[in-house]
Amino acid sequence: APQGPSYTDLNRVFAKGEKSEYEVRASLTTERRVIGLETWMPEDLDIRYKFKYEVVEMKADGICDLKYLRPSMTITEGETYDSPPKETVEKVDLNFLLTMSPVNDLIGMKDLNPPKPEKPPGAKLRSMSPWAGVLQETTLQAFVGQFAGEIYRLALFAGSMDASLDFAPKLPYDEVKVGDKWKRTVGYSPQKLAGKGGKLAVQRLDYTFEYVGMAETAGKPYHRVTASLELKTDLAEFIHQSFNVKPSETGLKEIPLQLKASVEFDLDPATRKTIAARAQSEGGFSIVITRFPDRPIQEERFKGRATLKLLSG
Repeated sequence: APQGPSYTDLNRVFAKGEKSEYEVRASLTTERRVIGLETWMPEDLDIRYKFKYEVVEMKADGICDLKYLRPSMTITEGETYDSPPKETVEKVDLNFLLTMSPVNDLIGMKDLNPPKPEKPPGAKLRSMSPWAGVLQETTLQAFVGQFAGEIYRLALFAGSMDASLDFAPKLPYDEVKVGDKWKRTVGYSPQKLAGKGGKLAVQRLDYTFEYVGMAETAGKPYHRVTASLELKTDLAEFIHQSFNVKPSETGLKEIPLQLKASVEFDLDPATRKTIAARAQSEGGFSIVITRFPDRPIQEERFKGRATLKLLSG
């Protein structure tokens, strides 16, 4: 009898005492142009960090508790026309007890550090956009700046735990055959945005994953999974709806924004542990105000690359 397609279980198999160390390297090249200038001003940002985890307890249904440590991140800002390259080591000191499911979903998270004032890792990313003089309204400025920072984080694959490479890819619940696809949502800021009447607006974004089958990297066989993401939105519309204001009040006509990202993962054939990941992204946005409706007062375009590599374990 003819055989149907063969199905593969991609669930991640954890083991008590399992220890792993990874390195993530990411880079983002941004080019910016403001009204009245033909020249694009480039800016480079590189991030690298190592993290370790140890599985401390196995629970029912393949779920585990693991201790996750990321002591620091090294951030390198490339040279610009008015400053030399600058390297900063940010002591992020992440120390979490994470509860992970066999599909790499983070289902519990406990901070093991004593509480201290909140400063999200990669605060530098948020300050990358010089909005000064572009938007009159400081709230809007802060809002758009925060949004841009979040898009950079997605483009660098260094966002919140669910958008970073640290515990990617998200795996399918059921067995899959080659060519099968599944989706998972990542949240991105502004996660909670108070509008009129205390309403909260949340932007959601889907990664589409695909099982490609067995593939070789450097002569070794791995399960290959790919992921892709596409975002196209008008940030001005989102602002107007969220704050219940009109373009005549904000002075914003449109802020078209797009981001495309793709990732390729190598998973261990036996345990489906992520051995390596290679990612790239590109996108951009522009700001059009009602006073100059025919051309953007600021344009930005960017390209990101990132790799995740298992160092030991």
